[in-house]
Amino acid sequence: MSKKCLGRLVGLKVFGLAVYIACALCFLASCGDDSSSGSDPKIELSTCDDTTEGAVDSLEGVRYVCSQGEWLNLSDSTADSSSTDSLKQKDPEVNQDTTKTVDSLNRDTVTTDTLSRQDSSEVADPDSSEKVSKESVGLEKVKVTGTFGYGIFDSRSSVVVEVLDDSFKSTGTSFPATISATDGSYSASDVSFTPPYARAYIQGKASDLLHGGSITLNDTLYALVSAKGKSGKANINVLTFLKSVYMQSLLKKSKTTTEAKASEKASNAVWKMFNFDADGLGHVDSVTSFAGSEPGAAMLAVTILMQSFVKDTVASLWNVAADFADGSWDDSLARAKIADWAFNEDVNDDFETVHKNVEKLGLAPVPDFEKYIRMFYRAELGIEACSDENAGTIFFSKNPFSAYYASELSDVSVTSARFICDKNTGAWREALDKEKDTYGFEAGQDGEIRQGLVNAGIIYTYNEASDSWRVVSSDVDINNYFVDKSNITDFVDIKTVYEGLKADEKVIFLLRHGQRDQNATSKEDGLSQAGLDSSKHVGKKLTKFKEPMRLGASEFYRAQQTVIGIAMGRGQDTTIADTIPELNDDWYMIDRQLVNQAESDAGGGWEATSLYTYTGAYSGEDATIKAYYNLEERSAELIELLYNKYKDGSDRFIMLSSHDKLMVPFVAYCSKLRINMNVKGGGTWINYFAGIAIIWDKSGNRRYEAFKGLKEAYFQGW
Repeated sequence: MSKKCLGRLVGLKVFGLAVYIACALCFLASCGDDSSSGSDPKIELSTCDDTTEGAVDSLEGVRYVCSQGEWLNLSDSTADSSSTDSLKQKDPEVNQDTTKTVDSLNRDTVTTDTLSRQDSSEVADPDSSEKVSKESVGLEKVKVTGTFGYGIFDSRSSVVVEVLDDSFKSTGTSFPATISATDGSYSASDVSFTPPYARAYIQGKASDLLHGGSITLNDTLYALVSAKGKSGKANINVLTFLKSVYMQSLLKKSKTTTEAKASEKASNAVWKMFNFDADGLGHVDSVTSFAGSEPGAAMLAVTILMQSFVKDTVASLWNVAADFADGSWDDSLARAKIADWAFNEDVNDDFETVHKNVEKLGLAPVPDFEKYIRMFYRAELGIEACSDENAGTIFFSKNPFSAYYASELSDVSVTSARFICDKNTGAWREALDKEKDTYGFEAGQDGEIRQGLVNAGIIYTYNEASDSWRVVSSDVDINNYFVDKSNITDFVDIKTVYEGLKADEKVIFLLRHGQRDQNATSKEDGLSQAGLDSSKHVGKKLTKFKEPMRLGASEFYRAQQTVIGIAMGRGQDTTIADTIPELNDDWYMIDRQLVNQAESDAGGGWEATSLYTYTGAYSGEDATIKAYYNLEERSAELIELLYNKYKDGSDRFIMLSSHDKLMVPFVAYCSKLRINMNVKGGGTWINYFAGIAIIWDKSGNRRYEAFKGLKEAYFQGW
C-alpha cells in the first residue's frame, strides 16, 4: 500500500469500528498494497501510536486495526463475530442529544454523568471503538425480552437494546427490538454483549393518566438487562428505571457487589422512596403490568405521582433519578410538591378523573392505586387517615416545603387553607372559614366578640340562645373591635409608626394637610411657605423603606400639595394617584346649611365639631339640629371605604391628606375619645400633619395608631 493512501487512512475520523473496517476496505481496494512483505506485522506495518489510533491496514490478506499502540488481528473468530454481528447494527434510535437535564423548579442542572446517561455522539470517540474491540472477547449472543407496560407507553413506542462497557457507558452498539402491540412486550434476538452490561431503552408516547390522551416524550427510559445464559430480561417502567440508576451506582462503587445483591438493594430502595412497604411488594422487576396485583397498584400510583410533577413525565423522572442515584430521594421540595398535588386531588376529586383515564387503557379491573398515593402524601405532609376517631379535626401540614404549611393554626404566612375530617363523609375536605376560625372555641358570654383564628379580619360573636358563634357583619361592630384592641391613648411620631411596621403589613397614613394662610379656605387655596417646607420635612422622616408611597388627597389643592411635598422630601415620584372626594371636610356632615346653624349655635366651626364629636350634639334623632352622621357608623364606613380600596393592591404605603373637620372626629373615634381635641371641654385642636395610621396584615388583622408629623400633635396657632 502506498504511503499516500496509508496517510489518508490513518487520518480518517469515523463512527464505530464497523465504519473503520468498511472505509479501510474501500481505500485498500482503490489504492492497492505496495508494502513490503514479512512475517511480523509489528515490523512490516507502519507505526501504531496515538496519531494512528483506529487505523486499519492489511498484510498478506490479513486485516489489522491500530489499538493502544498495537496492531490487533481482525481476522480471528472473536473479531469477526464482533464485526459481522454487533458492529453492523445501527445506532440507538433514541433522542439522547441533551447532555444535561434541568428540573422543573429551575434550580441547579443535573449532569448526565450522575446517571451514566450517554450522549450518542460519544460513540464517535476512538475510545468507544477500542472498548468494543477489547470487550469482544467475552461477548455472548442473548435474546432479550421484557414488557414496557401500556400504563406509560403505548404501541407507538420503540425499544432498543444498547451494549455498555464496564463503566455503564454506551459502546455505540445497539439492537432494535420487535414490539408486540397486543400485550406490551418486546423481544430483541442475538444481542451480543458481556452480561450484565446492557440496557433496554424505550421512547415514544406515554398515556396521560392525569388528563387523558397521550404525551409525546422528549426523552427515554431504560432498564438494565439481567442475563442468564442465552436469555436476558428487562421490564421497562418507572420502577425499573429508578432501580437501574441506583443499581449502576452500587455496581460502580463496589467491584465486589454482585448484580443480584445490587438489584435487590436498589429494588427495596425504590419502594421505600415512595413510603411503601418493600417487604410486602417484592422485587420491582417482577411487576409487568398494572392489573391484578398489589405491586401493580403501587407501580400505577408511582406513575401517576411522577406524571403530576410536570407534563413531560420522563423529564421529571430524570431529575428524580439524578437525586436517587445514591439510593435516597432527598429533594424535599419536589416530594412536597407531588404530595400537595396528590392531597389536593384526593380532597377535591377523590382521584375519580385519574381512575377513569386508567379505565380507558383497557386494564380492567383498575387496581386500588389510591391507597398507595395516600400512603405517599400522608407520610410527606404528616396527615392521618380521616376516621370516626378524628372527625372534626382541623389539619395543616407541618412540612415547611408544603403549600399547606403552617407553624400553628393562626399562621397564614404561606396559606390560610385548612382541612377538616368530615364526620359525614369520612374524608378530608377544605374547612369553611367558621370551622377553622372558631376551632377550639368554647362557649362564650352572650354577645362576646372574638377574632377569627385563621382569618383575623373576620369577627365572631357568641349567641347564647343557639350556643354558637356567628360572623359579625356590621362594619361598626368589626371596627369597634379593632378600635378596642388598638387601645390608642396619644399621638406618636409618624417615623416611629412607619419604621415599626412588620414585613407583612401595609399602611394608610391619613393626616391633616400642612399649614395654610388663615384666610385661605377655598378649594383652590394652597399651603403657606411654612406648610410646603414642613411637608418636605415630614417626608424626610419616611425613608427607611425604599418602596414609593402611593399618593392621594381630597379635592382641595392644599391637601394635594401636602402629599406632593412629602413625596419630594422622600425623594420619590410626586404624581398623585388618587383624588378622593370622601376626604373633603364635609364627610361627617349631613347637610351644610344645618352645619352652619350648628356652628352658629355653638359659637364656631371648631366648637360645633367638638360638641358633635365628644357629646353627640347635633346628631341623632333627638337632636334639635341634626347636622352630622352617627360618629361610630360614619367612622367605620370611612375605614371600610379606604381599607377595601387599598387592601388588595400592590402598594404597601399609602399617604392620604384630608382636613381638620374630618380628622378630629376620626381620631377621636379611633382613640375612643381618649385623645382630647374638644375645644369646648379643655382640649386642643388637631395640628397639621397629625392623623391615624390604618395598618393591616395579609390575614386581615387590623390595628390603628394615632401619629404626629411635627413636634407637636396639637394646634399651636397661625
